Amino acid sequence: MARPSLVDDLLIGRALNDARRRRGLRQSEVAVATGIPLRSLQDYERGRSSVPPARRQKLAEALGLDPLVLGAPVPPAPIAEPLPADEAAWLALYHRLPTWLRALVRRCLVAPATPQEEARAC
Repeated sequence: MARPSLVDDLLIGRALNDARRRRGLRQSEVAVATGIPLRSLQDYERGRSSVPPARRQKLAEALGLDPLVLGAPVPPAPIAEPLPADEAAWLALYHRLPTWLRALVRRCLVAPATPQEEARAC
């Protein structure tokens, strides 16, 4: 897996920070729950360093995030039937997008749960 870009690091850090705050957790609580050093967690939230894939999965589970938001590997669901050629082409284009842009697309496609989230959405 290629190293995420600076923009990816910043967006993943923002997602971590937002999820942690929405749950009313302190950084130290998340660090203890995941076994990640506090300093590393602080660097991740600030976008100063990339989150390794194994830690992305731990953080996603601890914060109740979709692992895809953090770019963590998720096993693909089995496909019952092959996709039509045009849909397969769109899907291939989508997967070529950077992680942060795919997360933004998913965020825009999912209906917001609250009026505040609706105001922040696309």
